[in-house]
Amino acid sequence: MTPHLSSQLSECIVAWCYEHGKSAREIAELADYSERTIYDILPLHHNFGQNPNPFSRQNAPPCILELDDVNYIYSILEANPGLYIDETQQQLHSIRNVDVSIATIS
Repeated sequence: MTPHLSSQLSECIVAWCYEHGKSAREIAELADYSERTIYDILPLHHNFGQNPNPFSRQNAPPCILELDDVNYIYSILEANPGLYIDETQQQLHSIRNVDVSIATIS
C-alpha cells in the first residue's frame, strides 16, 4: 500500500517523471520516499489520471460516539456483562438517542 502523500508531492512526482524524464531512483531521492513508492504512484496517475486511486476505499466517517456515550456503554456492560451487542445498541438508542452500527459498538 502506498504511504499517504500530499497531492502536491504526487503531482511533482508525476511531473519529474513525465515532463523532466527523471528516473525512479532520482525521483525517490528528490521526494525522500522509496523507489517502490514511486513505482506505486506512477501507475495510478497513468491509469486514473490522478492520485490517489479514485476507486480505492475511502476513510471511514468519524466516530459519532462521544465520551459520554462510551461511558454509558461501559456502565451498562459493567452492570450486565452478558448483554448482547444488539441489546447494547438498542439501549444506547433508547436512552441516549444515538444510532450506531453494531460494528461501532464492538
